[in-house]
Amino acid sequence: MSEKIFISIVSHGHIDMIIKNNLLNICNGNDEIKVIIKNNKEDDLSLLDENGNIFVIDSEYYRGFGENNNIVFNYCTNHLGMKDEDYFITINPDIIITNKEIIDLCKKMKANDEIFATINLFKDSEKTSHDNCVRHFPKLQDFFKSFLGLKNKTIINKSLIKDKIFVDWAAGSFLAFKSEHYKNLSGFDKKYFMYCEDIDICYRSKKMGVNLVYYPEIKAIHLAKHANRKIFSKHFYWHVKSILRYCVKC
Repeated sequence: MSEKIFISIVSHGHIDMIIKNNLLNICNGNDEIKVIIKNNKEDDLSLLDENGNIFVIDSEYYRGFGENNNIVFNYCTNHLGMKDEDYFITINPDIIITNKEIIDLCKKMKANDEIFATINLFKDSEKTSHDNCVRHFPKLQDFFKSFLGLKNKTIINKSLIKDKIFVDWAAGSFLAFKSEHYKNLSGFDKKYFMYCEDIDICYRSKKMGVNLVYYPEIKAIHLAKHANRKIFSKHFYWHVKSILRYCVKC
């Protein structure tokens, strides 16, 4: 495959996790894959071995998820020579995936002329417990039901999906874009500091006529630890603020 793959990983003090999950090995033996780590807070970078395929942006701390990935995208374009036909993929530090899955995904996207895709995430190493990473677009009442612990109708039952399908949105923990499409979307909306920026970018993509493709056969592990969203916590505030912005905007 002639196209290059650029992996964006935002670290909030997660350097140890990135190393433990072997995310730096994604580019091993393949010069067509570049891993870019955006450091969002001061952290010990001595364990990182920067080379021709691994890069660290250690500046502009305490930005939101979307803005951090936009910073990485601009770095890839301006400093690493990323072209419109290349692939730009956002991956959380708590994802475990190999370069085979990454390459297989991009080959499928290329073969099917697809420019926006996601994969099948699991919550356990045995890949038996599904991560609810693909969903229908939510309405305001869906957010409130989720907070109250009621049934969330937006969740798609992945166990019933055997072949690729279009889905409304997927978690930003893994999203793959053709570089040109990310550029046409102007990336993530940085006004979402945290939460809902992944719903928003998928919604804007669909409005542009580009649906998100879900590949159930491309699998990875997502060892997520959800932040506390108790009332009056900062995460609860960020979540509510993002929900209101999304509902007003969409």
